[in-house]
This record gives sequence, structure tokens and C-alpha cells, in this order.
Amino acid sequence: MGAAAAPTPHGQIGAIVPDSWPDKARGEEIRNGMLLALKTWPGQSPPALVIKDSACDPKKAAAAAQELIDAKVDLIVGAWCVLGTVPRQARDAGIPFVSANAERYAGPPEGSLQMGSIPINLANTIAARLRSEVGLRVTATSACWIDFDARVPDGFEAALCPTLPVDSARWDEVAPAYSAAYRKPFSIAAARGYAAMQAALVAFKQVRSSARPAGPKTGSRDIETLLGVVRQRDERATPDDSMLLVFAPKLPRLAAREARALDEMMKSKGCGCAKGGSCPPSATWSALPFAVQCSGAPVVLRKAGAP
Repeated sequence: MGAAAAPTPHGQIGAIVPDSWPDKARGEEIRNGMLLALKTWPGQSPPALVIKDSACDPKKAAAAAQELIDAKVDLIVGAWCVLGTVPRQARDAGIPFVSANAERYAGPPEGSLQMGSIPINLANTIAARLRSEVGLRVTATSACWIDFDARVPDGFEAALCPTLPVDSARWDEVAPAYSAAYRKPFSIAAARGYAAMQAALVAFKQVRSSARPAGPKTGSRDIETLLGVVRQRDERATPDDSMLLVFAPKLPRLAAREARALDEMMKSKGCGCAKGGSCPPSATWSALPFAVQCSGAPVVLRKAGAP
């Protein structure tokens, strides 16, 4: 789509949004969240917002990024569902980039901000380990990495999904303003747009106040957003609960070894422990940054003859 606002002397922020696919309504909510953050930016005239569609396609995202670079935007925000080459394109053009992706791309240049806390490809590595040790069909590439709705897709028995930290007090402040402005409930998609623009505006202010075209400076203060703190340095540990493992209601029959591995994993992640007791550590699972969805524990079947 075209620009959401005409260019102004106050600068431009370019946004790459999944506007046409997989869900046009979700793209609209992301856009509305960003616009609300712009409208409520205190104390100064906001920059114009130039929006391009990625359709969650790396090639379309790359083309959108190039259009924003050609338009000489001050900053690019995007990666709600795809990273592709956009971080590199922004870096090569000397334009700061704010990534809303749950995963963190490796080696970001100075001036980049990343909303996510999960190292790139870590989820796939954990899912492969779960498939090998527990014997379940586990996916780490389902739609929950786009919409943050933790559910198990057809054809799988479990899914590893990113978790979204929410500042509940800020949510309660923003939700009424969003509903009043757009006549619809505040959603996760809108919250992601709002939080990404919160981070983008801090970076934009730093860029515009700098004598040289650089992004946020190393050592600058962290940015508090609706969806938690965005670090302006790339030095951070992955939170223990950065991902959530969810199960289908009924699991297949498991061999004894697989059933024991599943039981160990459930206990070490907080499910299956005695009430009020401590969870036993596991050399295999304890250090991995995911939690297990404990409500409605799945029914686990064992193969005939298994102890």
C-alpha cells in the first residue's frame, strides 16, 4: 500500500507490515497500533509514517525495504513475520532498523533495535530435540510465530511458540484509547504495532538529534514498551519462559523411553511436580528457554507392554 501520511519536514518512519497476507485484518491492527503511538507521542510533531506491504514474503519485504530506502526514510520498522534481507539492506543503507520479530537476527549493526529475545534458529533446534527425545511431532514454524496464538496446528502433536511479555498496567492505559479511536478491541497485533512504534520513536528521536546519520547509541537507556523492555545493547540472556510448548489434547502411544523423557521434561518445566514441591532439575531440559503449558495436561498413552 502507499504512504499513510504525506512526507513532512519532521521526518519519516518507514514500516514494512504483513498487510495483504496472511490476514489483512491483522495487518490493519498492526498499522492502527503504530498510528496510535504516533498520535500520542508527547511534546513534538510526529514523523510521517510510510507503510509498505510484505505479505510475509521475503522477496516482497526486500522490495518494500528498497522502496523505503529510495524514499530516504529516517528509520525502518518491520519484521512482524519475516526478516529476510531487510536488516542487511537497512544496514548497508545506513538506516536504523527496528525488528518486531520474535527471533533475533545475528550480529545486528549499531543502530538496530530488536523486540524479540529468542536467538535465531533456537526454536527449531529445541523442536528437533523434542522430536528425537520424546518422539512427538513438534513444530516450531507454525502460525503462532506470526500471531502469537499458542495452538497446535493440524498434523502435529505439539508446537513451540514464542511468548509475548505484556505490561498489564500499560495495556490497561492504551486499550481504551485504541478502542475509542478505532471502534474495536485492542488486540495482540495492535499491541505489537504500538510497542514497535514506541521503540521506533525513541530511535527516531536519537537519529534526528544526532549530527551524523547514526542510530541509537551504544549504552543508551533501555526502552520501556507495552510489550516489555527493548535493550539498546545486544547483550541479553534469553528468558527461561521465552517460548511455550503446547500439546494437542491427546498424544499418541509412546514407547517406554519416550514416555520417560516426556515425564522428565514435564517435571523439569513445572508440570507434574508434587503440589508445593520443587521441580527436579534435568540435564536435558532445565537450561532450555521454554515453559510447558500446564492447563489441561494432555493424555499420554503408552505402547502396549510398556512399563
